[in-house]
Amino acid sequence: MRLLLLWLAAPLAFGATELDEKTGLVVAPGFEQVRAQCTACHSARLVTQNRADRDGWLDMIRWMQASQGLWPLGGDEALILDYLADNYGPVRVGRRPPLPHELLPPP
Repeated sequence: MRLLLLWLAAPLAFGATELDEKTGLVVAPGFEQVRAQCTACHSARLVTQNRADRDGWLDMIRWMQASQGLWPLGGDEALILDYLADNYGPVRVGRRPPLPHELLPPP
């Protein structure tokens, strides 16, 4: 439980926006619509563990509509896509690029 609280609070320590205590979702424009539409069928964790640009989120929504029974989002769709892309967009993390061959020590 302590680790979960630290994980949820970590973004706040680095100046990120507020997280909803109940869902762990970022509180920003579109939050209410995402909470209402997305958590009606699945946990908010399914949202927070994914990352995609706006087109990627739209693809996921279309897949859920085609195969999982998600209803049309109507006028909320653009706001939901903006929220998801802004708050759960791709993150560039990982290792640095490999060193060029000429900078490596001799074999």
